[in-house]
Amino acid sequence: MSPVAFTAPEAMGMNVTCRCGATDNDRVMRVGHTRSIPVPAGVPAGVLATVIMDVAIVAAGSLGGRAFTSERTDVDVIGRWVAGLVRGQWRRADITSEPAQRGEVALGFLTHYGTGVILTQAFLLLPRRGDGRPTFLGGTAFGIATAVLPLLVMFPSMGYGWFGLRSGEAARIGRIMLVGHIAFGVGIGLWAPRFAERRSP
Repeated sequence: MSPVAFTAPEAMGMNVTCRCGATDNDRVMRVGHTRSIPVPAGVPAGVLATVIMDVAIVAAGSLGGRAFTSERTDVDVIGRWVAGLVRGQWRRADITSEPAQRGEVALGFLTHYGTGVILTQAFLLLPRRGDGRPTFLGGTAFGIATAVLPLLVMFPSMGYGWFGLRSGEAARIGRIMLVGHIAFGVGIGLWAPRFAERRSP
């Protein structure tokens, strides 16, 4: 590697020359472009689908009153349930009769939207016929099918029984789940194909 030379202005009647060089063995550090980590299509699509679900449930409660509202499905109860799962408490007698836990609302929202993202990404990873692209009808059907998760997993663990039959309001919370998951499916059908197409090579 050739040395770099520069000459300073005359000073005291003398020409002062400074030669600075670097050996061939010196390492040259180069700063390259950082590569961004792609966000899976299920993240934005799942968040938007869950928002549509929440809007539908709130709208149903506003229009239908008590027929579509229940404290048994509120987000704070979900957070209380998850907090218990973390501590190894898998089954409750009736979770609504238990005292509130610190941070349960935030934990409930995190669980609610995190589950929406995971389910949407799972839908996108399913094998498909033809060109393999997700469709609106497929997303809607998948979202409706996910209603079995609260009915057969969450409700029994919360103390409501299968399909909420021990809760005393099985029909009501069943309607809420059905409305919510139909809307969730519509959200998946609307958004999952769009975001998947943007990320396709």
